[in-house]
Amino acid sequence: MCVWQFFLKFVFVTIIQKLLFWTLWGITYAVSLLPRRVFYILSDVCAFFLNMFGYRRSVIDINMARSFPQLKYGEIKKLRKEYYKYMMDITFESIWAISASQEEICEVISVPDRSMMDELCSRNPKVVVVLGHMGNWELFNGVAGPDGVEKTGGFASHHIYLSYKRAKNRAVDAFLVKMRMLASDKCGNKGCILESKHILRHILKDKRATGLYYFIADQSPKEERIVAKFLNQPTQMLGGAEYVASKLGIPMVYLGIDRVERGRYEMKFRLIEENTKGVPHGELTRRFACYLQEDIFANKVNWLWSHKRWKRDFRPEEVEEYLRLYGEKPFDN
Repeated sequence: MCVWQFFLKFVFVTIIQKLLFWTLWGITYAVSLLPRRVFYILSDVCAFFLNMFGYRRSVIDINMARSFPQLKYGEIKKLRKEYYKYMMDITFESIWAISASQEEICEVISVPDRSMMDELCSRNPKVVVVLGHMGNWELFNGVAGPDGVEKTGGFASHHIYLSYKRAKNRAVDAFLVKMRMLASDKCGNKGCILESKHILRHILKDKRATGLYYFIADQSPKEERIVAKFLNQPTQMLGGAEYVASKLGIPMVYLGIDRVERGRYEMKFRLIEENTKGVPHGELTRRFACYLQEDIFANKVNWLWSHKRWKRDFRPEEVEEYLRLYGEKPFDN
């Protein structure tokens, strides 16, 4: 292929990707203007059809049955039905938030007690925050500024940096980045969204700048795997957040997002470790897994059960590590 053909192909693909992005964004923004009560009606309708057609039924049932071995099938079936409603609620709430004001977002998600984070951030310019797919994890970055948490001092004055994995399609990636940063943009926060592999470099670039570095850390990992017993089963956990925190000796905090009722969530912070330098490898991540598990046991529906979480085989060294930690061999995935 000659240079001009390559150039024309590049221009054509770029134009198509731009058109796809603005089409996606335009449609989603238009839908977001609907009243919030309409979204919950749509959510109920969609949840009904998900239940009827059994969306990822086997994945959800297996995940729940292994996590809650004491439950009977009828109880699992009831939880699955509730989960479909929860999943559609957070989907439509995330769309609604695109055009919602920050004040409206803060009526949906709030921080009842900010004292621990305020004290921690007054001593530390940078903090790593780990969370799971609980509550509505797409809205938490909107809780800052004068309409949310008072911005003068304390943790809300720190810039928000979200770690994420880049989508393969450029238009979809640009759409997700714009959608996820809207909430923090509305409160005037000067953070940004970063690929996980670039976060360490970003922190080192300006050591004096303040920042809260958020990692959603309960996905099925490919690399940086740490073994833990999570939800009654051997689990491989993402180790990226721990690596960044311990490498630089900065505090690591757990964020739980509890769904207190339909359309209302509360953020609760728990300190994992302030002085992370020298903590044994895997310990910080296993504490995160323990805190996340406690929250899931307290509210069984409030997690991403349709994700194929336990899908990777244990490596020989992971089998040995799990046996050393828990005195038993992990099952064959």
